[in-house]
Amino acid sequence: MKATGWCWLISLAVLALAALATLAPTATAEEGQVQITSNYPVTVLHEGAPARVPFRASEGTTVCAPPVQYVDVDARLRFVGWNWTIRDPCVTLRNVKALVAVYKAEYLVVIDSELENLRRSFWVEEGTVVELVAPSVHYESDGVRLRFVRWSLGEYPFNSSNRVYVSRPLRIEAVYVREYYVQGVSPYAVVNGSGWYRLGQTVLLSAPSVIQLSEGERLVLTGWESVGSVPAIVNRVVSNVAVLEVRGPHVVRPVYERQYRVVLTGPKGVVYDGWVTAGEKVAVSVESQVVLRENEVRLRFVGWNSSLLPPQERLELEVKGPVRAEAVYVRQYYVEVRGRYGAGGTGWYDEGSEATLMAVPNPPGNAFFRPRLTGFVGNIGTLEHRNGAIRVVVDRPIRVEAVYVTEPDLVNIGLLAAVIAGSGFLLLYRPSRKGRSKPRTGSMEKQEEDQVLRIRLCSKGHEVPADANVCPECGEILSPAVSQSP
Repeated sequence: MKATGWCWLISLAVLALAALATLAPTATAEEGQVQITSNYPVTVLHEGAPARVPFRASEGTTVCAPPVQYVDVDARLRFVGWNWTIRDPCVTLRNVKALVAVYKAEYLVVIDSELENLRRSFWVEEGTVVELVAPSVHYESDGVRLRFVRWSLGEYPFNSSNRVYVSRPLRIEAVYVREYYVQGVSPYAVVNGSGWYRLGQTVLLSAPSVIQLSEGERLVLTGWESVGSVPAIVNRVVSNVAVLEVRGPHVVRPVYERQYRVVLTGPKGVVYDGWVTAGEKVAVSVESQVVLRENEVRLRFVGWNSSLLPPQERLELEVKGPVRAEAVYVRQYYVEVRGRYGAGGTGWYDEGSEATLMAVPNPPGNAFFRPRLTGFVGNIGTLEHRNGAIRVVVDRPIRVEAVYVTEPDLVNIGLLAAVIAGSGFLLLYRPSRKGRSKPRTGSMEKQEEDQVLRIRLCSKGHEVPADANVCPECGEILSPAVSQSP
């Protein structure tokens, strides 16, 4: 605290007057009287009785100056001494002609603030420069603080350090504003907009709309939620921005849902390609067969090249992670076997597999001629058989036909010749008689031919020669055929 120059001059002038009054009393002063004055209009005690200065007091009496005299509730006078030299407030008048009660003016300075630690009041001597210091920030609790704004007066009102000259009673306020911390939290990304805000202020928080964790996994923003002790109300969400009003310290986090990339392909291209929320199910279907050339080449579904998918062409997949799979197909070729007396092996075969093709090696004929299988012929050339069967590697569409030759039955022909020689006439042209064998006619030959070509069906509906014991199509063992009398 410092006194100004002019205050010192006044004090020196009062002291000089008192000295002059002491050394050179006026002509009007009565002998044995002491002149009592003061630099302020104050009341002192003369022999215990109040007396307003100026007045005269007799030598030998006692005069006391009160240490403090209040001018108002916020202004007072503080006793400094008599004639600036005598500090004792009570003086017995001896060998002095005049006394001056020197007082100094003091004013009440009140510091007010929302910050309780700053609130105080104190008396300051007139002309003093008071240094004021306030903290820039005061933290009240977790997420709540007071931030300095300004002083109500002073030389530097907008600085936390200020100076004030005291020439009157002062009420100085340190203005603070209460702020709350609004925090956006996320374990996956930085939330923009976190900071300190005033009550009622509007806050904008933003977070990435999509967070790509890997090629097949991502997080997609779906909303915002309050997770702090003071609930926050998110008024609206614009794209990836949350708008909320500050009502206290808030903690808000973006809500993300995890999605996985599902890519499924087949022989005709993409079957499914998209992002699926974890736990959701996706219905997938592919063709069990894909025809490349009608009755020649096709693809057959056998499964997926991923262990995450069952070997089914129609399935409902629960997505628990990234899925990238391709439908696996095998190429198949159509094999066709033809034969006048029945054949087996016709159907679709996987590429590279081995097919067994069959035909009846010795089909039944008539009494004098019987057909015999000589081999197979088709788009793979001429093939020899073994017991009516051949084995071929299927690497293309195959079409073959059983080839037969008709051979005479020499035994039956020899018997016939012997009979003719013994009887002297041809049995074939003998006229019919009742109770005897009839000669062979055109209708009988037709009946024999029908008997040769007669077929039956196995339990699976395949056509099989009547005298065959095994179905050439499916391999079923057949019971012997029962002959019927004409």
